[in-house]
Amino acid sequence: MRRLRMASITALCIGAAVLAGGCAGENKKAEIPQAEASSALTEENDSDTAMTIEFWHYYNDAQKQHLDQLVKEYNGTLGLERGVAVEAYSQGSIADLTNKIDLVLNGTTNDVEMANIVLAYRDMVVNTVKLHPDRLVELGSVVPEADLAQYNQAYLNEGYIDGKLYILPVAKSTELLLMNQTRLDEFLEANPRYREENMESWEGLERMAEGYFQWTDSMTPGTDGDGSPFIGVDNLANYFVAMNHAMGSDIYHYDESGTMVPDLDKGIIERLFLNYYEPFTKGYYGAKGRYRSDDVKQSYLAGCIGSSSSVLYFPEEVADSQGNMVPVTTGVYQYPVMEGTTPTAIQQGAGVAVFNRSDEENRAALDFIRWLTIDKGFELAASMSYMPVDHNGMTEEQKQQIDDARVLNGIETGLKQSNSYQMVYGFDFENSYDVRTGVDACFGEALSQGRMEFEEYLARGMSMDEAAASMDYGSKAEAFYEQVKAIFEE
Repeated sequence: MRRLRMASITALCIGAAVLAGGCAGENKKAEIPQAEASSALTEENDSDTAMTIEFWHYYNDAQKQHLDQLVKEYNGTLGLERGVAVEAYSQGSIADLTNKIDLVLNGTTNDVEMANIVLAYRDMVVNTVKLHPDRLVELGSVVPEADLAQYNQAYLNEGYIDGKLYILPVAKSTELLLMNQTRLDEFLEANPRYREENMESWEGLERMAEGYFQWTDSMTPGTDGDGSPFIGVDNLANYFVAMNHAMGSDIYHYDESGTMVPDLDKGIIERLFLNYYEPFTKGYYGAKGRYRSDDVKQSYLAGCIGSSSSVLYFPEEVADSQGNMVPVTTGVYQYPVMEGTTPTAIQQGAGVAVFNRSDEENRAALDFIRWLTIDKGFELAASMSYMPVDHNGMTEEQKQQIDDARVLNGIETGLKQSNSYQMVYGFDFENSYDVRTGVDACFGEALSQGRMEFEEYLARGMSMDEAAASMDYGSKAEAFYEQVKAIFEE
């Protein structure tokens, strides 16, 4: 989730603080980020003879290079035929792009025209829909039904705001369980009562994590309670969103005036909290470095729950007990389901919005979007380790185009999950970034404090069961609910 301005979260969570982001000053022109232009225009189709369509995005490095190649291809083929040249400009980051859109729409500068197409998330354009609805093209009324039918319906639904379609999907990711498969296989071979299927549910995953903790604890005779955590969650806010929806809570709704009204269910929030908090405090789950994949690389964790697109960066080598890096294989599994709930996972990835210009420019922009997301959708998504947004699965020919087995596994598993799970997206209300960050910080702080408390009980000579009984988990869950409630009501 993304927002330009970030407010500080109140001190209801111990030590949880959110850094404030940049705000607009007096010199609006100076604050507009310097865009990095694509060199995608062909000599045959230059801006002097063709209609120019400007596309703002935040891709960088390899992602930007892949997009630039596709833009160049379009300008040299279909664009050339139709007298259209697309110019793609990276604005640097999501925050920079959001800032630039905000300044052009609401600032005092008139020196920069809005692009035709912008890469966007819901919370980036929701205020534009409310304050400047005429500035955005309502895509549902201009995109042919046959084209809309090409997209995965769950991805398309994310683009509707107040019942109207403003965003079309480009490439998507979800969250998956990524494992050091080499380590997992060692554990399963030594502990045949556990199976990979146990990881399909959170309850089974916890039992396996307990077994893994005990197995690793037994490797150091004479030292009890020093087992290793099995997995960790990279994004606690995504877990919060997914598990609320899995248990039937929408978290919030909008009233008739368009104001966000929280729909927090105390029982649901306490259950999802304890589902992760209890095993975390006992050492079955863990977090140490900045990212859980770093923890896997250092062999602190055997796996993690993270973005399907991050499978490309999942460690292929991990540190052994002597600190030497050894090669491992990667296992990719669907997001765990909480027993008795609807299988649910988060969907992520920006779409594209079209800012209203002339009819001719709008048609040209939509023509390019169709080409990019439908005709070239697989090529674009696969190049960035994302899932294509059409409703079709991958063909055998497309699978053969992906050289990295991890990427192929990640995309295949993600697509399977997207077609069988309830796919949900994050918050989209004003200041939602602040709320999301606050929930994530509160959750993270509670986990850290809880683990330290548990370890203190062990240091006093308590057994695992005695330490767990001393934790008073029920009061911890109630406190977390009150903290979350206060964050939403700020």
